[in-house]
Amino acid sequence: MLQPVHAGASSAEQPACGCCQSMSRRTLLSAAAAVFVLAQPQQALAAPAAAGGPQALLAPSSGSAAGPRILEGEAKAAVLAALRTAVEKPKAPVVLRLAFHDAGTYDVTAHNGGPNGSIQYELDRPENFGLKRGWRVIEGVRSALKGTAAAASVSDADLIALAGGYAVQICGGPPMNWAVGRQDVKSGDPTGRLPAETLSSAQLRANFAQKGFSTQELVALSGAHTLGAKGFGEPYAFDNTYYKELLKKPWTDPKNEMGSMIGLPSDHVLPDDQECRPVIEMYAQDQAKFHSDFAVAYRKLTNSGAIWT
Repeated sequence: MLQPVHAGASSAEQPACGCCQSMSRRTLLSAAAAVFVLAQPQQALAAPAAAGGPQALLAPSSGSAAGPRILEGEAKAAVLAALRTAVEKPKAPVVLRLAFHDAGTYDVTAHNGGPNGSIQYELDRPENFGLKRGWRVIEGVRSALKGTAAAASVSDADLIALAGGYAVQICGGPPMNWAVGRQDVKSGDPTGRLPAETLSSAQLRANFAQKGFSTQELVALSGAHTLGAKGFGEPYAFDNTYYKELLKKPWTDPKNEMGSMIGLPSDHVLPDDQECRPVIEMYAQDQAKFHSDFAVAYRKLTNSGAIWT
């Protein structure tokens, strides 16, 4: 999910942010104006009492009167063909991380940032270390779309969000959403908005709240760390192993020499947080619930703050 600042990229890169990853692979995932357009109807996250109760997953709007539209017909077929060509399983973790870092700059108070394609201007920032590889995948998708019905109908921000959803889907996760219409920007977003991997659980919750996310949404998006080389099971399987490992806390076992290599500090603090733990336990027991909630939270992430054309 959103990724922390960290060092050292891995061949099987993970998604990103304090709750997501760190600056390498590890760096890391409209109530007012528009309801998210879903490819399939989804229930809003129903958080347990300890996690703050039911949440209405509507993204704050950018103030644009327009809204997302669903890609269909020949344009959809062209994008799907391009994604199949450019996004392979070994590239799925870094592509998902790229999507988190593009969208994860949204700030509900400043009313800027979010899924706008700005990541292409931010690739030299420490927290985005390793993401040039992910951006090359998006360039490959764009190249494959030349001369097709979709060439002029999807923005870079759209392609990043779609590619992230496709990466999840090909690794066994929930079906992707086909919402498009995000407007691209021409420069980078403000710095310092992605959560660092050294944040405490309280600081992580505060960081995500500033983006409009609840504790349960934070935990659901953190499940993106199940992809990649951070030790949470099969690197290309989008399952609930992440949550099972969080409950085992292998990094605390002195007999497990590799335990300290599993996860990031920002992962390690989650199971000891009284608000996060009930959600972790729920997803560890119910993979279908994790998939459903992640799909909704990812749609919110990739819609929040977007300016729609």
